[in-house]
Amino acid sequence: MGAGRFRAFRGLVVLTAMSGAFGCGPGPIQAPPPKVAVKSEAPAIDDDALAGRYQAAKERISAIDPADAMGMRGALSELGPQLREIAESAKAAPLRANASLLLGSLYQTNGDSRAAIAFYRQAGALLPGEIEPVRVLALALGADGQFAEAAGLQRRVVEDDADDLAAWLLLGELLVKAGDREGASAAYIAYEIRRKGLIDGLTLRGEEGFVKGPEERSACAAALTPAADNGTAIALVYALKYETDPKVRAVIVETMGIQRLAGYQEVLAERQASEGDAGVKEVITWALAEIARDPLDTRPGPPPELMIPESAAGGGPGAAEDATPSLARPDDGAAAPSP
Repeated sequence: MGAGRFRAFRGLVVLTAMSGAFGCGPGPIQAPPPKVAVKSEAPAIDDDALAGRYQAAKERISAIDPADAMGMRGALSELGPQLREIAESAKAAPLRANASLLLGSLYQTNGDSRAAIAFYRQAGALLPGEIEPVRVLALALGADGQFAEAAGLQRRVVEDDADDLAAWLLLGELLVKAGDREGASAAYIAYEIRRKGLIDGLTLRGEEGFVKGPEERSACAAALTPAADNGTAIALVYALKYETDPKVRAVIVETMGIQRLAGYQEVLAERQASEGDAGVKEVITWALAEIARDPLDTRPGPPPELMIPESAAGGGPGAAEDATPSLARPDDGAAAPSP
């Protein structure tokens, strides 16, 4: 009922009441109460529906080339509000955290580091026991020049997984940029210790065979991926030569393919000709194609002195020399292997 109409109605009520008081006409007419408009709230969207939206957004973003600046801007404009709604309204903390991480990555790709860091922090607060939000936040802070805080977070990453060689290298770099030379040296020393430990885990043998089981040797080979240096390369070539389990050999070859060192080509081609396992041959074909696509050189310099233990080939004299039969050793006066 409009305000003017209501005022007119109230005037009519007064006049009628006065007439009744003087004995003229019927008694007073009571005006009905004004109607109150009730807002109809949209039904809340449950987490299953929000999870579907998140997955769809994730697939859309994954299909865009990160180098496509226009595509990424369009994704942020179109999908950003949906992801923000999920990050703010979902009941499940993991779903909110995942939406926050994806939204943060969108902002970071679009050059908005402040917004990216804010959403990464939100993800970390939602899942305080998870290390992945810490990883991405450390990277984002480092990219934004906040090296000291990034290094502090990166320490948590290496504490969570001491065999993550890439994480140790990043910690050293962040500490250097933060001006902590002593801390950086300690990080690089820790990297070398872990690298040596992984090589030992992959190659060491005793009287009864390998010291570690196949699953552990596979894990060691995979963890050596970031160590694209001469010493690690020679160790991987040695490991491939003497490894008895085809599953472990496949992981060794996969690591070589990821590293894409040019010096692996001849070794892998020779291995492919003699390899008896079809699965390993398939991985060798892939690795050779990867190296041919974008070959890389190894880091110059001789292998670390602890690269291959004397006990690796059974412990006898000459074991270390036998470990690298197809490679020139730097201490022989030849050029550094590649590898």
